[in-house]
Amino acid sequence: MQRRALIAASVAAALAGCQEQGSLSSHSAADLSAVQLSGLDGRPVALRHWRGRLLVLNVWASWCAPCRAEMASLQALSERLDPAQAAVIGLSVDDDPNLVHEYLRRARLRFPIFLQSDAGSAQRELGVRALPETLVLAKDGRLVGRETGPRDWNESALLARWQVPLLALGGRGDADG
Repeated sequence: MQRRALIAASVAAALAGCQEQGSLSSHSAADLSAVQLSGLDGRPVALRHWRGRLLVLNVWASWCAPCRAEMASLQALSERLDPAQAAVIGLSVDDDPNLVHEYLRRARLRFPIFLQSDAGSAQRELGVRALPETLVLAKDGRLVGRETGPRDWNESALLARWQVPLLALGGRGDADG
């Protein structure tokens, strides 16, 4: 049922042109560092794990075509980030972790992917209503913005809007989360 509601919300957002640039929700400025996720290995992790770094948190599902469309640019962004200053992570809202594992194997994504600890809890706490949705959290864990709908995370204007710290040209690091 939750999946159907998300699909309907995603379709409605796309049809209504709800892919606004950098909109803030009622959750903006909220400290989200206590939100709990579950690693693919089942271990719990709170968003506070990334305190001190800008966090680009993409909420997606393996069955969501627009979500899959932006994954390559999120992977590219994760490779361009200064890992001491920023990270990209994904939060899958799939009901079946096996689908997530299979998708990740095929897509060869290397940035950290997590699952919701409890059915829908992280999604509710983050205020996510459509997929994909990317939240930008400041170094202190506060939500500073969100992007609803798929984005090209290689666009310099998008990166500038969120002041995403990139590695210097020629530098390389792993955004290991």
